[in-house]
Amino acid sequence: MAGVLGVPACGGGDDAGSTRAEQVREVALDAGLSEEVADVLALAARGGTATFQVTYPGEDGAALVVSQQPPNRRIDAVAAGLIVQSQVVLDDTTYTCDLPDGGSPGDALECRRTQAAAPAHGAFTPEALEDFAEDLAERADRTELRVEARTIADVEARCLVAEPRDGGDAETICVGPDGAQLLLDAGGQRVEADAYTPDVPDGTFDL
Repeated sequence: MAGVLGVPACGGGDDAGSTRAEQVREVALDAGLSEEVADVLALAARGGTATFQVTYPGEDGAALVVSQQPPNRRIDAVAAGLIVQSQVVLDDTTYTCDLPDGGSPGDALECRRTQAAAPAHGAFTPEALEDFAEDLAERADRTELRVEARTIADVEARCLVAEPRDGGDAETICVGPDGAQLLLDAGGQRVEADAYTPDVPDGTFDL
């Protein structure tokens, strides 16, 4: 499951989301996974075309805030309640925004275009989910799969849990009603959202 952590979201509208979700669902069913598992993977595929804002807390008051309103996407690194770094995708152009030299939290960030890949986190690509579905199918005799409902960031999430039959550590992904990532617990990493909204505040994508 670690292979699907933090992959970039893709832009597009609701029609694109429905198409991608159905493609992922078909791949999962063709791989021999249950309808319940396929439905969770299909929901996760919708996250790439959804509008949302999710906050993932870190250590010592730090946090990542992921804002998505396709085709725009933004990830803010926050310290002590203030944005200290941002990666922003506007249409197909990616910007990196940092504090100026000698600046301190609260100062205006300076933004520049970059050739770096679009920021990751917050949603899965259909390609990664298709690969993941096939990987789960290959491990079916060694892994117990189950789907659970959990409340995360005050919303009902759908969770897919893959638990090794030999007693190893279980891996879990949880997605919100629009497919946004709310929990990832795999490969020794755990990230859980503590705030979620299906809206993005005005001005979020202003540089």
